[in-house]
Order: sequence, then structure tokens, then C-alpha cells
Amino acid sequence: MAEPPLPCTKGPELVVARTRRSLRIGLIALTFVVSYLSLDAWRPAGGDGRSSSSAMLPAARGANATLAAAPKVRIFYNLFAKSAADEDRVRTIVEEQLGLLDAELHDTHVSVTSIGHRLSALPGNAFVKEHHDDGGEDLTLRSVWEYCKSNPHPNVKVVYLHSKGSYHPNESNHRLRSFVTQGALSTECANLPEHCNICSSRMSPLPHPHTSGNMWLARCDYIARLIDPMARIEGRLPQRLSDDDPCNGRGRYLSEHWAHSHPSVRPCDLYPGKEFTWAHLRVPKGPLKKELVTAPRFRYADYVLPGMCMEEHPDTLRMSDFVRLRKENYALLYNITELDGEWWGWEFLQRSIAERRQRR
Repeated sequence: MAEPPLPCTKGPELVVARTRRSLRIGLIALTFVVSYLSLDAWRPAGGDGRSSSSAMLPAARGANATLAAAPKVRIFYNLFAKSAADEDRVRTIVEEQLGLLDAELHDTHVSVTSIGHRLSALPGNAFVKEHHDDGGEDLTLRSVWEYCKSNPHPNVKVVYLHSKGSYHPNESNHRLRSFVTQGALSTECANLPEHCNICSSRMSPLPHPHTSGNMWLARCDYIARLIDPMARIEGRLPQRLSDDDPCNGRGRYLSEHWAHSHPSVRPCDLYPGKEFTWAHLRVPKGPLKKELVTAPRFRYADYVLPGMCMEEHPDTLRMSDFVRLRKENYALLYNITELDGEWWGWEFLQRSIAERRQRR
């Protein structure tokens, strides 16, 4: 029902009536604004069903807002056991590695790809996602890749681990397994800065970009850009990439190169010591010393190891061939032929050349 017209008189009654009407109009407007903001806060962004937190809290930026929105790190584990006779020894390896999980940072429901003999039990909340009688790391890497393709967001992170040493039990594998597991599951990697999209104990640019031991944490928006890890096994890569070549990261060695194989990789690593860069040489023992910085952290010459790839593939160690080889692999894997100014290799080379000049 419409309100009666206000009396055409002056005085206190007219002022009170007009004030009441203004208050009613203001209250209706305020209710509308609150309702609109509430609806906008829950409106799907880009049609993908996520809430528009930036519209709801435009000032909530920075580390605290990012960490609050980030889910726990998802863990993928490649488990190999040769036979039932190895079960106790292999289970000890699994327990050692998964014992480093931090329930505050990591999703303790570890997704396990089991290969060979299937263990009768797994520690904690780990579960067998799939089992294969035979196969390699590319099976689990595909699980990582598929998960990230479905969750291609920078605040979604994954860790890849495997039971290194379960096939060849020796001191060298034991040391390297401990060294790289500690880094992949570290607090530093879990809270990696925005300028990094992959983190490990040690990233080496030579003889191809990789982490020896192949365990790391990465952001899903980066992993989602990589090739299908099973592309080689399924015959979908050029033959040159299928022939085993440890110095160029090809054939079965592509699994170790895979995580650093895209030009948009922005690596960070943890270990400050120069005595270990890659392979199995001089791997540190004991608790990992951690100092997260952009990788590669050393100059070019520090990654050239005598005798490693020097005879068969000397070009993989020469600075003059570095850009050519990287571009060749990017073209074969991703059909990318040009490198932009943000490519990690430029800063690495410039710093190495500058330091070499200073030493003369």
C-alpha cells in the first residue's frame, strides 16, 4: 500500500516524517548492498566453481592469505619391491621416508604406485592407488601429472618420492635417498617463495637440468605444462628422445629430467655446500643443511664433474653449447624454439661469466 502524502505544512511534524522516510530508504539500500556482496563472495570465478576471494577480501594479500588458502601438499610415492624376500627391507625404506611427513604441511594420505611385489602393509595413512607387476617411475609421475592437470593452481603443491635403493641396496643409494627426501619434505620447500615453482635439495643444470635422486616438491600450475610422463613408453616422442642417454636426459633417464624439462621452470634448492652437485659423488650424510635460494646457486664451472659425460658427450658440459642443447630439447619435447627474457638460464650464464672474469 502506498504511503499517504505528507501534509503540506511546516513545523516539527514535517521534519520527523521526512526523517523517518529517509531512514527507511537508507535501511532498504543497506540491506541490498549487504545481500549483493554476500552473493558476489560466493559467485563462481570463471565458471569453475571456486569462490571469488579477491572480491570478498581485496586487501587480504601476502604470505598469510596465500598460506591460509593453500591445501596441504599432496604426496605421490613410487614403491618398488623385487620379491617377498625384500619386503621387510623395503618397508623399512618406506617408513624412513614417510616418517619425515609433517601433518601440518603434508596430506598424510600418501598415494602409492606399487610395482613388483606388493607389500602386505604400508605405514600410516599411505594407500596403494594402483599396482603393476612391472614398470618404472613414469607410472607414478603420470599420477602426479594427472592430479596437477585437474588442479592447475600455483597454491596446489605436490611432492614426488620413490623408494630409491629398494632394487640396489647400497650406501650410495641410501645417502642420496636420505638427502633428497629431506629436501622434498622440508618446511622450506613446502613454503617455497612465489618466484619458485619447484624445490629440491639440489638442482643441477648439468649435464641436463635435473635433481639427482629425482625427489622434489612442485607447484601444480607448472607440472600441468609438462609432457605426459608416459609419452616415451607409449611411443609418442621422437626416436632421439627414446634412446637411453643419461647425459642428455633421454630414454629411461627422461624421468629424472622431466620435472625440470620445461623452459618456464623456476627452480630453487636447499643445500648450501658445493661438494655435491649431481650424480652420486660426495653426497652429504646426516641431517640436511638448508638454505633456500634460487637455483642454480653456483657458477657454471662448479657443475662440471671430471669424467662424467666428458668423453661421450662433452658438449653437455660446455658453456658454449648450453643454450643450444636446452633449445634443442625444448623443441623436441614442447615444440618451443625461442627463449624469453625470463628463462632461468640467462641469469645463470651471465652470473657465471661475470664471476669467471673477476677471477682472472
